[in-house]
Amino acid sequence: MSNLRNMKRNDLQALEIKEFFLNISQRMRNENDLSDITWAMTQTSDKFLTEFLRFFFPKDEFDEIELIREYAQGNNRPDFYFKSGKDVYLIECKIWDDHQHFDDYIKEFGIPHKRLGYITNYTLNKPGFTVKTWTELYKYLKKQIPPEEAPLWNGYLVYLQKVCNIYIPTKPMNTKGMYSLYEFYNCLDSVISQDTSIFSSRTYEKNDMQETNYGGNRKHGKPNNGLMGKYFQIDFKGKGMPKTSWGWMGVYFHKEQPEICIGFSNEDGWGLPVYKKLKQALKHICKGIRYEDPYEEEGAIWFDFASTDEFDIMKKPELQIELLSSFFSEVMENIAKCLSN
Repeated sequence: MSNLRNMKRNDLQALEIKEFFLNISQRMRNENDLSDITWAMTQTSDKFLTEFLRFFFPKDEFDEIELIREYAQGNNRPDFYFKSGKDVYLIECKIWDDHQHFDDYIKEFGIPHKRLGYITNYTLNKPGFTVKTWTELYKYLKKQIPPEEAPLWNGYLVYLQKVCNIYIPTKPMNTKGMYSLYEFYNCLDSVISQDTSIFSSRTYEKNDMQETNYGGNRKHGKPNNGLMGKYFQIDFKGKGMPKTSWGWMGVYFHKEQPEICIGFSNEDGWGLPVYKKLKQALKHICKGIRYEDPYEEEGAIWFDFASTDEFDIMKKPELQIELLSSFFSEVMENIAKCLSN
């Protein structure tokens, strides 16, 4: 019984560590953040440090390594600097930035090409240098995980996968399902465009699609993160309610069971007026016929579609659109009730 209890405790700890890294990935996503988290891993686990260096310099042997984060010399500041004996090694980390410093580092630190490691999130061919990708590091570390440190390593790999948009397929694709995403995205215009005695709504379109992440969610990702949807303008007609606000309706399709949802973020100029009211009354908003209990996550209030099974078995697309429309209107009507109280 004690072994079973320990297993459950260990599983819980592993889940907590994974959740911690997932939360970190929402806030710490740029190159410096990634380098900081990676440095922290090298300082926490000697085995991680060994494998991290071996990934870049597999033929070299190292003794008494001190990995220095952002070592400045002259006008240069590589992400990682360390010495092995008298030999200096550098590692430079990039995600999407394509401003390279190969020649600057070689000249400033007086090292041969082979002692400069470079890692990017895109293919980069630089003869004579050790150039890797974050996806390669992810796959390499996945094979080196020591069992006693598995929760920590797996947590870091979750963080790395999220920040660098690393996709590792686990199941074969089915092209027959791809058209459904196209249909869903395009039907949102008719789903959202409604004018009732309680509210009026329409999809929000702008020439500069970067403002809305090209159909994704402004705060939470882009289509290449597995989000596809549309922003909408909502005008509530009751007295004392915010006249205009903006929400988002779409689908998170990066999961095996995609989630259709409506969200209002806490961003000023977007969903903040509705978000504030909903957050105050969240505990008192019951689930509806077409939506699950609303909840707050990542700076937004969400309403998840509750009729997925019913939706999937429908044979006529017009009936599916009607179902989505009733989901949208039910959410807006209950928000209006909440705002009027």
